[in-house]
Amino acid sequence: MLIASGCTAMHVDASDVQALALGGAFLATGGGGDTLIGEITTGVALEQFGPVALIDVQTLADDALVLAVGGAGSPTIMQEKPSAGDEPRAALETLERYLGRPADALIAFEAGGMNALLPLALAAERKLPVVDADGMGRAFPELQMESFSIYGIQATPLAMATELDNRVLIEHASSPEVAEQLVRQFAVAAGGGHCVSAEHPMSGAEVKRVAVLGTLSLCRHIGAALLKHGPRIDTFVASLEALLAPTHYGEVRLLFRGKVVDMSRRVEGGYDLGLLQIAAFGAAETVEIRIKNEYLTAHCDGQPLALTPDLICILDNETGRPITAETIRYGQRVTVLGIGAPALMRTPRALTVVAPRNFGFDFDYVPIEELPRPSERR
Repeated sequence: MLIASGCTAMHVDASDVQALALGGAFLATGGGGDTLIGEITTGVALEQFGPVALIDVQTLADDALVLAVGGAGSPTIMQEKPSAGDEPRAALETLERYLGRPADALIAFEAGGMNALLPLALAAERKLPVVDADGMGRAFPELQMESFSIYGIQATPLAMATELDNRVLIEHASSPEVAEQLVRQFAVAAGGGHCVSAEHPMSGAEVKRVAVLGTLSLCRHIGAALLKHGPRIDTFVASLEALLAPTHYGEVRLLFRGKVVDMSRRVEGGYDLGLLQIAAFGAAETVEIRIKNEYLTAHCDGQPLALTPDLICILDNETGRPITAETIRYGQRVTVLGIGAPALMRTPRALTVVAPRNFGFDFDYVPIEELPRPSERR
């Protein structure tokens, strides 16, 4: 039995998609892909095939087969060259054929951006439930940064597909880092910089051990708060603190307000790399944010404000909406928030993969709650 007897599931329908997309864009910390495309495709799928059951991880049978699905590659390329729509199903069916059994449920490998929505669209078509959890609690650029890999689940066998109907299955990779490089090379060579993967076959018992819990329903709640409060960012922050208080996430901080004065960005090896500079209103302070698909580090005049794996989220002051790294532009007036990462992504084991030095920075991770508040630095 897939789901324990006597348990009920929450259902997601087309009316929930806008809130899910906004919440996913927020938790994506700048990455995760264009949520507008995901919002449209997921809305259409839910209208055509009906609602999807979003199930609590504890309701999964221990022997259920759960597969993680999502897009990989450059968010900029995903925006410029949208999916054909068949890649998720192609990747999933390729992996199911190899495993010799169909999936019992799907799970997002990250709760950010389009990848928070993609499993729902595919699940609607396949009449499968989606687990209310993911493998990051945010978005990260590389496969080995998923909690599934961090806590010992093999990424392979893994299947990939592109919009040109290129499909490949990796039976075994010696490490998650090797699997990441193979996915990235396939995305660049066969998909122009983007592909969809189905990966990390897990049992229900394993999902309970390694997943970041409650994140898709949290996306919906955060998105609903963004819709409610709009440009009233201070009231949204108060609402966000209340939403996150009972979760695995940590402290919420308003880090900076200002105007985008410089943005350098390039696509390299299937990643979006960049440096963002934001100048304070009426002051000489400037924040620099380093980007590798996601916002990874924020420094003000050389002093850290927030560091990966903690979340750095940027909101447009005019609309209150999250801004992704591939869409942020010169002249935008923004608010920068910092949030403590889920506990599962802060353990010593996780920090060997997601701390600043893993991205080439020459400094160590300091939890956001241990850093001076912006007002304390002055």
